[in-house]
Amino acid sequence: MKILIWSYMFSIGGGGRLLTNLATALARQPGVQYVRVVLSAQTGFKDRVNTQQHPKIDIVYCEEDIRNTPNHPYIADCDVVYVFWPHGPAFVDFHKPTVITFHDATIFDYVPPFTPGSVVREHWEKAKVWLERSTHVVVSSEHVKSRLVAHFGPACQPTFLIPHAISPSKVFENPALDSALAQSYPFPYFIYPANTSPHKNHYNLLLAYSRFSRRSQHPLLLIGYNTEMLRSVPPYWPELASIPTLVSLIKRLGLQIDKDVFPLGLVLDQLVAPLIRNAYALIMPSLAEGGGSYPVEEALSMGTPVLCSDIPVMREHLARRSAEVAWFNPESPDDMTRAMESLADNYARYKQSAVLGMNDPTISWDDIANHYIAVFQSAHFLYRGYYL
Repeated sequence: MKILIWSYMFSIGGGGRLLTNLATALARQPGVQYVRVVLSAQTGFKDRVNTQQHPKIDIVYCEEDIRNTPNHPYIADCDVVYVFWPHGPAFVDFHKPTVITFHDATIFDYVPPFTPGSVVREHWEKAKVWLERSTHVVVSSEHVKSRLVAHFGPACQPTFLIPHAISPSKVFENPALDSALAQSYPFPYFIYPANTSPHKNHYNLLLAYSRFSRRSQHPLLLIGYNTEMLRSVPPYWPELASIPTLVSLIKRLGLQIDKDVFPLGLVLDQLVAPLIRNAYALIMPSLAEGGGSYPVEEALSMGTPVLCSDIPVMREHLARRSAEVAWFNPESPDDMTRAMESLADNYARYKQSAVLGMNDPTISWDDIANHYIAVFQSAHFLYRGYYL
């Protein structure tokens, strides 16, 4: 099978890590002749994949929209097109069997503050066309499927469920960095790896953390796209929606940068695992996720205790995990603070539970790749009028 992965852009951080793991796993499978990944140079994807180790992967940087040219050489010889990140671009027919992964419905469930209705409607209209005209649609959780049915009707019920928030690939781990990092950051710290989108809920996290009685003992590390902008000092407000709101909140709460809160920005993939492994605990206060939380899965795989939003998708995701998790209502800063206090008061218990759960059985990336290949094969036959 010849697979073309097209993704003009994706979520920097978790999205990039997911695509890296999935593309390399697809390329390992027997019967796959090549995996051609066509995306923007802005993604930096060539820095993520060693093509010498994965010779069946061909990474192409292309700023043009190849979908406008049905006989484009990148498309012509492939058997199936996989659109990894359909969120944003409008649908254009590849004239090939096309499979998409619809990762989440967050834009419809948690509309960012002050977003005009016309903007949300544009997202809805684009998503509707992708869902209707793609050969097959994959979702990452039962929760996402239920939200698609709620927003777009029962026609979304036949989507394929393939989870993606699974144990991290060893390609990102570098134990040698652990000792070096131990000298660089104030242990023992809480860590939250996430971008600064409003649904990631930094606002309530900062409120909750400011009320935590042991704040002086446990600083908060924020890593992820644009978190470094929280260092901004007025009147030099950053030109990015929601960041000035968080900057003013930090000032108002009296939180001190590089004492209470360490906004580190987007760190190298090789640093993420050791930063999580060495954390006192990982906190995940997000209001919404798609297939679960990549950082939560990484933390539990490394024996790091977790505090987590009590939302349906995370309950679904963590049902297969044995570790005790400190759950909280993400819309209640007081409840989040309560979870922090509970974890600190009972830390030995939470830590032991996380360590014992490190070897919980999980799905491998090869398992995930095989599920995708089955969907690709089905799309290939269905597109030509056959049914498997």
